[in-house]
Amino acid sequence: MGTLVIDNVVAGYGSGPNILKGLSLTVESCKTYCIIGPNGAGKSTLIKVIAGLLKPREGQIIFKGEVISGLRADQVLQRGLSYVPSDRSLFPEMTVKENLRMGGFVLRDSRLVEQRIDEIFEMFPILKEKSSQMARTLSGGQQQLCAIARALILKPEMIMLDEPSLGLSPKVVQQIFSTITELRKNGMTILLVEQNARKGLQIADQGVVLDLGKNSFESPASEVLSDPRIQELYLGKRRNPLATEEPK
Repeated sequence: MGTLVIDNVVAGYGSGPNILKGLSLTVESCKTYCIIGPNGAGKSTLIKVIAGLLKPREGQIIFKGEVISGLRADQVLQRGLSYVPSDRSLFPEMTVKENLRMGGFVLRDSRLVEQRIDEIFEMFPILKEKSSQMARTLSGGQQQLCAIARALILKPEMIMLDEPSLGLSPKVVQQIFSTITELRKNGMTILLVEQNARKGLQIADQGVVLDLGKNSFESPASEVLSDPRIQELYLGKRRNPLATEEPK
């Protein structure tokens, strides 16, 4: 059994239609999974269900042998599963350090939180440099780093990233993906939803294609990248935004 098992999950919003339609996926520990697919396929919905922000209508989610579907988001977080949303969700009128401190809100030991923040500053020197600045004054890339860093305060076993490169310049995108690669090298399990499908698959171990709310194709990321059907349907031609060329 993998670290995370999504078993026949059906989910949607409010009284609306099902977005996820019996989706199943097993995520093995210490690997990076990149989820790609067309708009409306259910990529972000899947992450929200896992994170406890949306309850499944059917099916269940199991993390390290425990059923977590139905738990509140803070309860999922306490079990070692962190989530970085696509909008980053920083507190704009708080400083960088205050935002990081909020990442440790479930820890009762304030000294431990400060110790974790110091460790984060070693990992991301730019955040230490900007620690007393308001989050709203950071560049887009710095905000994304801060959001990832905040999710790392609890030292999760698994981190889920929803569109981490969205709206960032090619140079900053490279920095973000280098950070993700480093987390993977340090033994973290990563679930990545990425609009830059080609780039996401290049740093992943496993590629998963979602379509119409189901897992329609899954294979080692290198095979997904080279599969002609996937290239045609989901990676597109060179002018397609999903297939942005690497900066020279």
